[in-house]
Amino acid sequence: MNTHEDIRMLSRLLVCLIFVTALFLTAGESASRDSTSASNTQYGAADANSCRWVEKAPDWVRSPIQMDIHAGYRIFVFYSDGTIGYRVRGEFPYAAFMSFTIYDNAYLYAALTDYEIEADPGSINPFHSNELVNAPNRAYTVTVLPHNARRDSMANPIFMPPLPKGSNPTPLVLAQRIYLGEPQDQDRFGGVDAPTIEPFEVRTSAPAACPSGDFTAIIDQFGSFGGNFSQSPLPRNGKIEFYRAPASSVPFADGSSPLTKHDCTSYLMATVFPDKLAVVRLPALPTFFDNAHITDTTRFEEPEVRYLSMGSYGASRLYASDNENVAGPDLKTLPDGSAVFIAIPIRLPDRLKKEVAKKADKLGYNVMPLAEYGPLFPFAVNGPKINPFLIYRNKVPREGFVGSILNVSCFQGSDFSEASSDYAASPQNMDSYAPIGIECSLSDFLHGDCGQY
Repeated sequence: MNTHEDIRMLSRLLVCLIFVTALFLTAGESASRDSTSASNTQYGAADANSCRWVEKAPDWVRSPIQMDIHAGYRIFVFYSDGTIGYRVRGEFPYAAFMSFTIYDNAYLYAALTDYEIEADPGSINPFHSNELVNAPNRAYTVTVLPHNARRDSMANPIFMPPLPKGSNPTPLVLAQRIYLGEPQDQDRFGGVDAPTIEPFEVRTSAPAACPSGDFTAIIDQFGSFGGNFSQSPLPRNGKIEFYRAPASSVPFADGSSPLTKHDCTSYLMATVFPDKLAVVRLPALPTFFDNAHITDTTRFEEPEVRYLSMGSYGASRLYASDNENVAGPDLKTLPDGSAVFIAIPIRLPDRLKKEVAKKADKLGYNVMPLAEYGPLFPFAVNGPKINPFLIYRNKVPREGFVGSILNVSCFQGSDFSEASSDYAASPQNMDSYAPIGIECSLSDFLHGDCGQY
């Protein structure tokens, strides 16, 4: 081998070494990010004709993250200048429900829930009454259009807000939520691929370019509480009460209609002390879409709610493996049809936690952890603090359902933590479906009758 060949050989080896090293470092950085990210952020696949989603599917939560560990979230950020639309093509998931929402300045502007979407020709919507839940032909198209665009023959239009005064494009967010995939689907997105996002010029229908830019700051807000977060009232005289959280505290809150800073979210929050057992009872449990026992012949029947869960949150990491959130088919119920949840402070010694869990299990209760009191934002020890809290969700209520969370009044005052009991869920506004809670000391639960039903 001559000198020139030696040099070429060494050059090739050096290039390979640099490539492998870069690959190794990139993988290490990615693993590091994944290990410290509560939202498990990933990027959905995209091809030359499709824009890219950002995917979030948390398996643990810690304030300010308050997403549901039974859900998968897809986020697409784009600029609106009034000329570009987006065709979103996908398949209905094998899941409890799906929705699309558009956000303007982190507030919900428009929503499209699965049952409102017409299937593509030759397909069916499995969320329509009497349709096969697991039908194989389940394609749909949703069209994201600028405000005042002509819908004409556009499939399932959902509209952007009007352009603000001035000519500068404004960033908007399109989110897809998928809740409670069927048990055989382990990807949190209901066993179907991410929808494609095809940009087009509204006037000519010609293909357009995907948006570019760094949207990290916007994406990081998704599923988190805002810096102006205010909690619901702490228990009064040992009574735990549930309130609708203000939309101003929860960026990108879910919902079925527009939200402003004066509105409330469609889930209930109960703030509790970190050193007491929190015992919550649902005297009546809404019928829900139990998709854990679907067969090839199962047809969809509209339940009272599509999805329900009780989750535990606060200034501690709480994991799916710890039963942080109990949902739908996993709920234990008592012989009278009620369900009871007990949140056990994680600060208790393991021996005592096991003792409480053993008694709770004997009583037929749903057991979950209770977080610590601490910084709202991790490591911000001098910043705002947060108490542990519970969130109750019952999503997509049937029209006229008396147990809908939307029946609870929205607190309009300046300090949510001082809201009166008039704004709490109760039999007066949710009938027997209202969650009712009490706090118990360790000894009163183990050796007395506190929290016994």
